[in-house]
Amino acid sequence: MPRMRDEAEALARALEFGLCDVAEVIAWADAQILREDRPSEALCDVSLARGRYPQDVAGMLRQFPGTPDSSDVARLLLSLMKDRLDRDDDAAEPIAWALHQMAMAKEIDDQRFSDVFWWAREELDLAELGYIQDSRQQIVQRMAAALEEATADPIPSWPFAVVGEKPNPPQSPEGKQPAQPTQPTRLLSRFLRILKSWASPG
Repeated sequence: MPRMRDEAEALARALEFGLCDVAEVIAWADAQILREDRPSEALCDVSLARGRYPQDVAGMLRQFPGTPDSSDVARLLLSLMKDRLDRDDDAAEPIAWALHQMAMAKEIDDQRFSDVFWWAREELDLAELGYIQDSRQQIVQRMAAALEEATADPIPSWPFAVVGEKPNPPQSPEGKQPAQPTQPTRLLSRFLRILKSWASPG
């Protein structure tokens, strides 16, 4: 549960920074439900948050029991940013803004890369206006290198296969996509499993 609480807080921050969307958080919650013998009410609430505002879902994520570890949350959040930037450098601006907020809040105190995080937002703006020699791509590369270094210490695997990725469904031999279960069917299957777990003794 402590690890899930840290992930929930990291996702709440990511929603507030605009680095992920509600659908991705729901996918994360669904994956957790499948792993849990007795999913918590807070986890089930997040799983049913489709159509809710990001700020509302961030508040729901903060209803998980326990106190998040601020250091682990920061590392998870930086790891999420690194993944986003590796896959799409158009994410550089919101990531730079988020990093600036974290630096201002003194959540990043390692001098090896804190300066990059502090100034990346301003440098991207200045590069866009042509006021500095460095190109946008060079600044993005420095951000990526700093994030790589900041997340170099081993941490438990962060489920990026769930958050931020939408894998293509397998193709049938005829080249057609197999029929997908309807939303009511998926919800019924999930809740049957949850109800069964709650009814189990212990």
